[in-house]
Amino acid sequence: MAIEQYTESLTMSEMKCNIGQNGFGFVYPQGDVEDIDKIEKILKTAGGKPKSSSPYSFEADIGTGKAKPEYIITFIKDLSTIIVVECKKNVKFHKSEHYSRPADYAVDGALYYAKYLKSEYNVIAIGVSGTVKENMRVSTYYWAQNQDEFYELKKARDIILEPVNYLKLVNGEKLQKEYSLEDIRNTALEMHDTLREIKVSEKHKPIFIAGILIALEDKDFADEYYNYKSFDSVMVNLNHAIESTLNNSDIKKDKIDNIKNAFSIIGSNEKLKSIPLGHRNSITWYIEQLEMKIKPMMNYADASLDALGVFYHEFVKYSGGDGKGLGIVLTPQHLTEFMCELSGVNKNSRVVDICCGSGSFLVSAMTKMFKNANQKEIIKIKQEGLYGVELDVELFTLAIANMIIRRDGKSNIYHGDCFSKTIKNELKNKNINIGLINPPYSQDDVCELEFVENMLDILVPGGTGVAVVPMSCAIGTKFKDVRERILKNNKLKAVFSMPDDIFYPTGTNTCVMLWEAHTPHNEEDTFFGYFNDDGFVKRKKLGRVDAYNRWNSILAEWLSLYKNRIVKPGITSQKRVTHKDEWLCEAYMETDYTTLCKEDFENSVTKYLSFLVLEKKGNLDIISEDKKETPILDFTKWREFNIIDIWDNVDRGKRLKSEDRENGNISYFSASEFNNGLTDKISNPLFTFSNSLIYTTFGDCFYVEDIFTASDEITIFRSHKLNKYNGLFIATVIQKNKYKYRFGRKAFRNKFENDKILLPVDSHGEIDWRYMEEYIKTLELSEKI
Repeated sequence: MAIEQYTESLTMSEMKCNIGQNGFGFVYPQGDVEDIDKIEKILKTAGGKPKSSSPYSFEADIGTGKAKPEYIITFIKDLSTIIVVECKKNVKFHKSEHYSRPADYAVDGALYYAKYLKSEYNVIAIGVSGTVKENMRVSTYYWAQNQDEFYELKKARDIILEPVNYLKLVNGEKLQKEYSLEDIRNTALEMHDTLREIKVSEKHKPIFIAGILIALEDKDFADEYYNYKSFDSVMVNLNHAIESTLNNSDIKKDKIDNIKNAFSIIGSNEKLKSIPLGHRNSITWYIEQLEMKIKPMMNYADASLDALGVFYHEFVKYSGGDGKGLGIVLTPQHLTEFMCELSGVNKNSRVVDICCGSGSFLVSAMTKMFKNANQKEIIKIKQEGLYGVELDVELFTLAIANMIIRRDGKSNIYHGDCFSKTIKNELKNKNINIGLINPPYSQDDVCELEFVENMLDILVPGGTGVAVVPMSCAIGTKFKDVRERILKNNKLKAVFSMPDDIFYPTGTNTCVMLWEAHTPHNEEDTFFGYFNDDGFVKRKKLGRVDAYNRWNSILAEWLSLYKNRIVKPGITSQKRVTHKDEWLCEAYMETDYTTLCKEDFENSVTKYLSFLVLEKKGNLDIISEDKKETPILDFTKWREFNIIDIWDNVDRGKRLKSEDRENGNISYFSASEFNNGLTDKISNPLFTFSNSLIYTTFGDCFYVEDIFTASDEITIFRSHKLNKYNGLFIATVIQKNKYKYRFGRKAFRNKFENDKILLPVDSHGEIDWRYMEEYIKTLELSEKI
């Protein structure tokens, strides 16, 4: 591929279109427009680009043959306007001083073609140079049909838009762009780096972003900011636009003053002042970046995503943290979607989020409420249907920006403490029937369940509250008084365990609780779901993404299981619980042991052999002999046993800190899933065992033959009937329960002692230890252990 083709491919990629037919129209490469006689004739008249030609004169043109611009783009809905694109591989050949060298420069070439095409069309002429996105240059011009003069679309400088957005830009319409996490991250990184250079503090960054987005809602400012001649005039008009927009949204005066004062501090930044308008890092450059790259995603017609929240979350990540320092731990969009579906939100709902952050739940709820609503109902939803509370002034500013940009009419976002009697009483008078919340975690003075309790108190009787909270709220060892109090006044309808890494890179294990407000929790089953697989996978630089498009089908299954109250082994359960019980599916659901297969047992043998080899104990020299055929697992001859009841002794290890361990030859095991759980070799054990199964707090189970010791995160199972073969069999069965245990819910005895496991039995209904031994001996590699 010739290197200039990299520029051409990059241009098509950034425009998000393909050569040939597209939804908006058609993309013709290299002047291949034979099916459009009018354009074909003009290109033949223009001929090949000459070395020298003024864009205002035809006299010196000596081009021969047919003109071949990189791309000509037409529109189905606007037959009078076309786009012409010219590319160069080197940014040194972007444009000449007088646009007079069309053969050598990208901009000059695009304008050369536009000079001819404008006889029949309104022409958007785009010059693109460079082969790397970060360093490419882009200049865009508009030449109206039959006009003598063209002008630059300065807002699109060094930015490539989708074709339809060029039309919107020319016509002064609101740009719309599909959500793109990659675009958000690239813009966030670029803006972060430049703001760091000019020393804007972390505290003022959200005000800076939100203030500009709010100002851009003022049409006069959005139309004119590129024409202001000085930094001071931009700032004066920007502040005026912020005030005007907030006044029109009924924001209280003191909140407007807070935002303006914070923005005035940014306006006094000497480095920002010193950068000429229009240059990179200048105030107008920041306005342009947000207007052209982020705001169109917020404007997108079907956008249920909190693009502003995602942008800011990415933005602060580059400052050396994940946003928690400013209180922003963004609720993943698909999680807000699930919670909105659970709540049953519709066009008649009134929704509150008392810890709204940047407004993710309100954005998702608003999108769902708009479905099946007429224009009159939509206006009512915007004015009376959405309420939020946020204590942090920076996040409060982001939230109101988020709602104002979505034309919410009246921004019902309160700046203050959600526990304030004044705010609570005001919200109680709004007849709010749905609450959605992701409360702050690990606060010193108030726990997460108290936020949930506070939300439920605000709702009308029978209202629905949905909260995502740390798993510790559901386990029952903490917050006992709050748990008892909240159940006296509210019904716990369902709890769903979420994927371990749903808030990646934050590591908190969470669950979603569904409540009915002001309805005491009496003798009624709660539905529990173990929803640990949302289909998302980790991707470098992108985090967790729905790479295989599984989410929609998984969401449908989750909702169906709950709404139809289907009990499915390994996924859901129902249980009557009190404040003293666990509120997690892991505690009550049955494990489907019938999914065990030969490969599971073979895998256990292989892992155990690997451990022995590393310990120089496995005998790989033994030649495999012909084995009996491995019998088919007949689960009709298996019986359920309590995991505790099958052993002669059940012991717990004792912690020995690393600094207290002395080097030696005795194996020390702890809660590791690797290398059979082996952690260290010591000479000063507090106790020793041998021929045992060890069970870690994360649900891993291993067989250990030789003398060993173990930490307090290990439970030791012993029986006089145990050997390495039936031990590996039982360990494989116990391992099927691993999904129940993790950081938020560890496998200590009080958690697993009621677990049931399925084991083969003899004709007397007793555990068939011999069958298990012989089964393992039929497997590949078993003779080497």
